[in-house]
Amino acid sequence: MSAIPEPRIIENDDGSKTVISFKIQDGKKYKVTQKVKEITVTEKVNKNIALRRNWKKYGADKGAAPGPDISTTQLGEELELDLSPNWKEMEEEKAKEKAANSTQKVITCRICGGAHFTMHCPYKDTLGKKPTTSAGLDPAIGGGDMSAQGGSGSGRYVPPSLRAGARDPSSNAYQDQRERDDAKTIRLTQVNELADEEVLKRELLFPFGEIPRVFVVKNPETGRSRGVAYVTFQTEEIAAQALKLLEGRGFMNFMLHAEWSKPKPKKEE
Repeated sequence: MSAIPEPRIIENDDGSKTVISFKIQDGKKYKVTQKVKEITVTEKVNKNIALRRNWKKYGADKGAAPGPDISTTQLGEELELDLSPNWKEMEEEKAKEKAANSTQKVITCRICGGAHFTMHCPYKDTLGKKPTTSAGLDPAIGGGDMSAQGGSGSGRYVPPSLRAGARDPSSNAYQDQRERDDAKTIRLTQVNELADEEVLKRELLFPFGEIPRVFVVKNPETGRSRGVAYVTFQTEEIAAQALKLLEGRGFMNFMLHAEWSKPKPKKEE
């Protein structure tokens, strides 16, 4: 096979360049033509910022590339500094809007109790609707008579799970749903402590489409991550693919270990 010629660069009249090169793939020689246009972008920054960018790093970051290194630098939350003269009035308006939104009626599903309309409930076919009273109200949310809510009508508080019409969490419907969720859930260990649910979704799990649930296990006393996360995917097939791709993958300077959240039963041969 003949040798590959050197790339050629042709200057065009419009200021762009045409780069012609050759490559060999699967035993065949291909000609690649690329049109490139160089654009110079001028960025204006404060003089002191430009000087700080030229400072040399020291300590654990000595010789590192410009910019913060996530292995040695902890990035805090960005805070906005408002220097307008009426900032107090603006803060009061925001507080009023937040209070007004918090008092609005919350949408609650009559089937699973989630924050969505009943007609959109994903468990509608599995759990079915709760039985209602003759008044058409759900006893678990305040409908019906006192005997339905409190058991004896004495006015004592009765947890929703023990009220009339409530479903038993140990029922077959709940167990089936939990088993389906476990079949689509993997357990990640050796996760960087700086990686929360949003970081995992945005930087690690984005190739697998919409992720229904990500849970990072945290220390209840310190609030810091314990390096363990549970991820539930849309289907078991996607979960199996993610398990294969994430096992042993490097992420934020840590080598991930992926396994099923619940061991799979061995198939009979």
